[in-house]
Amino acid sequence: MEDAHRQIKIGIIGCGQVAIQGHLPALRHVSGATVIAAADLDANRLQRAVEEFNIPRGYTNDSLLLKDPDVAVVAVCVPARFHAAVASAALDAGKHVLVEKPLALSLSECDQLVRQAERSTGVSTVGFNMRWHRLVRQARAMIQRGELGPIHMIRTVMARQGHQADAGPQWRRCRELGGGALIEAGVHEYDLWRFLLEREVEEVFGLTRSEYSDDDMGSVVARMADGTLAATTIVEGTGSHFQVDVFGERGRLQLSCLQFDGLRFLPASRRPGDPQVRFAGLMHTLKELPRALFSRSGKSDYAASFVSEWQHLVDCVRLGKQPECTLVDGRRAVQVALAAVQSASVGQPVRVVDAPDGLPAA
Repeated sequence: MEDAHRQIKIGIIGCGQVAIQGHLPALRHVSGATVIAAADLDANRLQRAVEEFNIPRGYTNDSLLLKDPDVAVVAVCVPARFHAAVASAALDAGKHVLVEKPLALSLSECDQLVRQAERSTGVSTVGFNMRWHRLVRQARAMIQRGELGPIHMIRTVMARQGHQADAGPQWRRCRELGGGALIEAGVHEYDLWRFLLEREVEEVFGLTRSEYSDDDMGSVVARMADGTLAATTIVEGTGSHFQVDVFGERGRLQLSCLQFDGLRFLPASRRPGDPQVRFAGLMHTLKELPRALFSRSGKSDYAASFVSEWQHLVDCVRLGKQPECTLVDGRRAVQVALAAVQSASVGQPVRVVDAPDGLPAA
């Protein structure tokens, strides 16, 4: 257990997009934590991060950061194919660890990290920041309270601006390197299915379309262990959109993760166009508007999810507790992703337990 008054000192390995746009801005708002070191093989990228976020120590070799005795927590934000090696080294160095998703690109690598984390006295988690989205947390509580009744289906849609031909790092365009809809984006969706419904994915069927890169568009239909159906669609090259719909016997829960007033419940007895439903929606927007206008950080709920994710991890480090999201959760999302890729390759459903160890060669 850490001293309650001592700042938890954090090192960031990898100064790419997720670090610059997600983790580092969020850590400015986390109580009891400070970023003291960053590492990146690209000296120019490292320098930009160090200067923009006023980070005292910069390393062009991640092993030097891992040897820094003042760094207590390491965030692994390197490209996906390096997650396992860097996270393993961080665990061996006795650090608390946050590994960006996906945890690794093979089940054997995931299993190695899980075993290392179990032997460690530190705290380990996976960067599924959507678990910490304010509205996702509210939706999960409603489902747990039984407000929707028995759940029949969950559906998610993720759409992102730009397209893979000219947006984002190169590795995100290649399935072999951990990119593409079914891996890089899809693991968020599979984890949300598990997190919201608290049940495992049993079987998947995947389809992809590759226009700008490997799998820049994909759909996965799945069956959960209790028979509940799940589906997701991921699209590049269009407007930003992140939608979750949960269909229960008593009604539908609609969650738009990029809207401040994006959580709505529609009773089964009502239709979306009913005047009462429209009026209730207007009242909900007016109720949520002050929060959006006067939020403490001025950030969206999506950006704030990184703050909450880090605050939880820092609190767990202080208290000596394991976080809600473990490396086992990361492993299960990877297993679903590998089954989805296999399904898309063979053109038939694949049971998650039959997922291959890793990604097929191009």
